[in-house]
Amino acid sequence: MDIKELRELFKLVEKFDFNEVEIIEGDFKIRIEKGRVKAQIPELSERSLQKESVRLGKESNTESAFESPDMSQESFESPEDGEIITSPFVGTFYRSPSPEAPAFVEVGQQVEKGQALCIVEAMKLMNEIECETSGKIAQIYVENAQAVEFGEKLFRIVPA
Repeated sequence: MDIKELRELFKLVEKFDFNEVEIIEGDFKIRIEKGRVKAQIPELSERSLQKESVRLGKESNTESAFESPDMSQESFESPEDGEIITSPFVGTFYRSPSPEAPAFVEVGQQVEKGQALCIVEAMKLMNEIECETSGKIAQIYVENAQAVEFGEKLFRIVPA
């Protein structure tokens, strides 16, 4: 389903007195409910992660893909201090521009306003997320290649 079809679908829902509509085409599933916003991301099985890992030319290490983010990362100041950078949309979080490249930023690194922090892929578009203020990366909340929701915490930056 392309963007044009989605727009037409939204127009139909608005025009007629539908409360909800659900469309399923293969692996693609969309559900529109008036007055609610909910994104559904397909769950990844260990097997599909292994296939994706092989497809991207990486070693298959599904154990690390299922681990939770490292909450033992050293934090600067208290958890409430600093600015929280959140995901502007639903997508997949990437710490580097390509699988072979180093991460854009690391915990403890000094960053400047406008500097790229990560990429969030949404609908096959790679969107660079830039730093909104200068400071130090105090915490990275999500792991590489993890699905993120709109408004989900990505980074905490403490002003320098």
